[in-house]
Amino acid sequence: MKNLALLPAFAFSFSLLAQTPSSIEAVEYDPNDNRWFVSNGGNTMMYTSDAGANWDYLGNAHATHGMEVIGDYLFAINSNVITCYDLISGLIVDTETVMGAGFLNGMGSHGSTLVVSDFSSGRIIKVDVSDPLNMESSTLVASTGTTPNGVVIDADGSRAVIVNWGGNSDILGVDIETGEVTTLVDGSGLGNCDGIDIDSEGNYYVSSWSPPWVTKFSSDFSEDEIVVSSGLSNPADISYAMAIDTLAVANSGSNQVTFHSFAENTENVSEIIEELPWVDFIGNTLIFNLIEGGNYELRSYRINGQISGYEEVSLLQGKTRIELSRLPKPFSEGGIISVQKQDGTVKSFKYFK
Repeated sequence: MKNLALLPAFAFSFSLLAQTPSSIEAVEYDPNDNRWFVSNGGNTMMYTSDAGANWDYLGNAHATHGMEVIGDYLFAINSNVITCYDLISGLIVDTETVMGAGFLNGMGSHGSTLVVSDFSSGRIIKVDVSDPLNMESSTLVASTGTTPNGVVIDADGSRAVIVNWGGNSDILGVDIETGEVTTLVDGSGLGNCDGIDIDSEGNYYVSSWSPPWVTKFSSDFSEDEIVVSSGLSNPADISYAMAIDTLAVANSGSNQVTFHSFAENTENVSEIIEELPWVDFIGNTLIFNLIEGGNYELRSYRINGQISGYEEVSLLQGKTRIELSRLPKPFSEGGIISVQKQDGTVKSFKYFK
């Protein structure tokens, strides 16, 4: 499919097409350089400093699943090996092979401690990375009795919080010292929970595939609310950047990283996106760069001007990508797509199959 924007926005589209992530699974924020890492097919690792407008490679580093930045190092799961990379060069510092591992998946960190989930065995592994040249792994929990996925560690470092794969999955707590397992949420109502992270106020953010959204839980799990309900496709790992109050979601279904701001003062994200078009159309994807969120009306027209499709979406401030395949069928059939803001501003794109 080729497309032609009716309004000029080609500089942005060319930079996006230069290098883009593929087969993504995990995302991680680097507060040292205000950038985001994303696993890229297990063979390479990419990073962006401008909310996905441009991507570059981190040397020869790569990851298949969870990642954590600790100090000057990036720790990443590569199949069943935990690899420590230098943040600047991307060179390998050391590796730790976890004996008996089945499928290492999620990773959380606090201080010099990593907690890693084994998706296939239900095992929880604790890794001491106080000396990156001599990492030491041990079993914290032999089996949770579930299919553990995403992991985060509380701010005080005493507890790992783990989400699970499966229908109506539980959310578990694991004592970092004793390995005692407690059920924090008995039946979350969410299916196939994948990622979890925490903000500066102790709230938890959980991504799920069914439904495909992000749910925010209060610090004691007594309250929950849906905070991202559109623009996601098989949302896998997530990362919350406390420094800029922004959540990144690795959408494994669309190979897109979406960024969602929860900052009361949105200056940081606004600075990133203020020079970008508020909506663009690249390939078969609508790309929104929003200084503020709201409701947007999407319409598709045949070449003769007859309306063929309509959809209203609610989007948060920040960058969101929506593939045409996730909209009603007429949007993918060729013609004209118009996007209307709440203030009546309209931008249109012509495309051909």
